[in-house]
Amino acid sequence: MTQQVESSGRSTAVGGGVALALSGMLGIGVLLGPAPAAAAAGPWSLLGLPIALVTAICVASATAHQSNSYGGPGPAYACVRERMGLLAARVAASAFLAGQVAAMAAVARVLGDLFLPSAAPQVAAVAILLVVLSATTGLRIRGGAAWLWTALSLLVVGLVVATCFAIAPVGGQPAGQVADSAVGPFGAAGVLFVAFLGIERLTAPDGRRLPPRVVKRAAVISLSVVTAVLALMMLALAHQLGWARLALSPAPLRDVLTAAAAADMRPLVSAGAAVALLPVLLGALESWRSTAVALNRDGELPRALGRTGSAGTPYLLDLLGGVAAVLVAQWVSPVAAMSFAACALLLHYALASAGARLLLADGPAWATRLACLGMGLSVVVAMSMPIGAMLSTAVVVVLGPLVAGGVSRRWK
Repeated sequence: MTQQVESSGRSTAVGGGVALALSGMLGIGVLLGPAPAAAAAGPWSLLGLPIALVTAICVASATAHQSNSYGGPGPAYACVRERMGLLAARVAASAFLAGQVAAMAAVARVLGDLFLPSAAPQVAAVAILLVVLSATTGLRIRGGAAWLWTALSLLVVGLVVATCFAIAPVGGQPAGQVADSAVGPFGAAGVLFVAFLGIERLTAPDGRRLPPRVVKRAAVISLSVVTAVLALMMLALAHQLGWARLALSPAPLRDVLTAAAAADMRPLVSAGAAVALLPVLLGALESWRSTAVALNRDGELPRALGRTGSAGTPYLLDLLGGVAAVLVAQWVSPVAAMSFAACALLLHYALASAGARLLLADGPAWATRLACLGMGLSVVVAMSMPIGAMLSTAVVVVLGPLVAGGVSRRWK
């Protein structure tokens, strides 16, 4: 009887972990990612999906071990700081914070494009500030609420996929060639990797931690579901639009319904997708907050930003991240913001994986090898991103440590 109760409790915990991860993962990587992936590699972009998946597996393993060893906020930052030094930690943290801001901006702009295309930047700003207000009051989407939003996301994807395959595609493709180069699949992997970013809500949560066995099983299920959903979405969009038209689409969800003569479904699907993106936006803000709190604790950010409200949340840090995301959302397109977010976060995960490699020097051989593989893949995929994303990331990792050094007045 006791064994049955323990097994039931473990299954419930795994289910909760899956819902927690999926509610933060089924976002713009699935809804928008196939378009820039097609622009990077055309039909070969499907090869980018397993590359992105393996990178996500390595990241999940590294962050899970770092979370177990370094309790509290910002475990990856804490690990890199202790194992690799102050400069590497500042570079990793700067890339992470900037990447999460860009991810929030991209999510909010896609939400705005779906909800009210004529005023997408304004809707994005409202959505971000609403999420900041919710986070400041201590709102957390867990348990049944997480399953509800996950079900809504899957329903939206299911409707789009079913429509694409049920209606014969319209003939004719736009003139021009889709990308075809050796780095194409790796460039596609970069933007597709965004679909897996929410896995840290499970492997390195800012709050109650789950047992390692539960985290492992929930991570396997979550990553498998997202991979299957993303593959179906890519195939469905390509079937209806063709790779060349998909590569040119700034809003593939809206365009594919129009192409499939299902424009009447657009308001319903767009509203459902917009609502489904809210927990993704909240999850990105929570991740931003975790590392920002760790930096504030170490004096790398002004101490005043660490003030907490009645709910115990650092409302000034939340507001700082939200305002930065609002500004980015006003002037940067969703695809550009997503590409920069992927590049910056991949740089962060390269350093985090290097820190995990040092942390696991005397640990399990498989975990050490995954950390090494994650470091290498993160670098290769980041170097395959658009030149604008790489240059912007370079600017961030130069300015970030300088600002942190100026605030803390420590340089080593």
